[in-house]
Amino acid sequence: MTQPQSIDYDRVADLYDDYVRVSFDVPFFLNAARQAAGDVLELMSGTGRVSLPLIEAGVRLTCVDRSAAMLAVLRRKLEQRQLVVEVYQMDVRKLSLPRQYPLAFIPFHSLAELVSPEDRHQTLTRIYAHLVPSGHLICTLHNSTVRSQSVDGQLHLIGTHARADRSGTLVAWIIETRRPSTAIVDGCEFFEEYDADGVLRSKRLMEIHYALISREEFEAMIESIGFRVVSLHGDYAGSGYGEKSPFMIWTLERS
Repeated sequence: MTQPQSIDYDRVADLYDDYVRVSFDVPFFLNAARQAAGDVLELMSGTGRVSLPLIEAGVRLTCVDRSAAMLAVLRRKLEQRQLVVEVYQMDVRKLSLPRQYPLAFIPFHSLAELVSPEDRHQTLTRIYAHLVPSGHLICTLHNSTVRSQSVDGQLHLIGTHARADRSGTLVAWIIETRRPSTAIVDGCEFFEEYDADGVLRSKRLMEIHYALISREEFEAMIESIGFRVVSLHGDYAGSGYGEKSPFMIWTLERS
């Protein structure tokens, strides 16, 4: 049986916020959430990179993720900020919540971590069932043509970051290769933790797997489920999608 997600984020939950510090997509999701008439559902929410800014802005958010360790980090942040929201540890393929939502979204191109088309179809079908009539799903994906250009089998530096607790420095690396005759990418992320004196303290490895999903494949899948395409943007500034766009940001409607 295939796994619900092909990246075991439990292995790096304590490091995640130190090496993933981007916020370029937060204004996009905040704007969409403010336009939604009711509660908003975030899927694959992780440690709350997008969740917390939305919640602090007054969005009524429900957060779902598979990783217990990532959600433990999120819950700790919520407690520190005295914020109360619904948080569910759940396999998105088997999404089962007590109500429907006018808006759901999957940030950070995470749907691609469901590497099999069957898992993606099952997940999108469950999301469809959790939307109110005419409810919207925002699904973010990489432009597969552009993203594949960096899948070269070479070791690349992700970044060097001071630890948030000031205990030292985290250095993150990545290497990715594409399986022959498939759209699946396999890789590893490597993490080196150095103390305040620059002495290597520990090393860690996390395997990654994701699918390069084409526009045509995704369109066929959402049409088979019953979604209607409202818009397709190529970036988080709202630009139209083109061949060289970095992303595919789909806004879909339950028809």
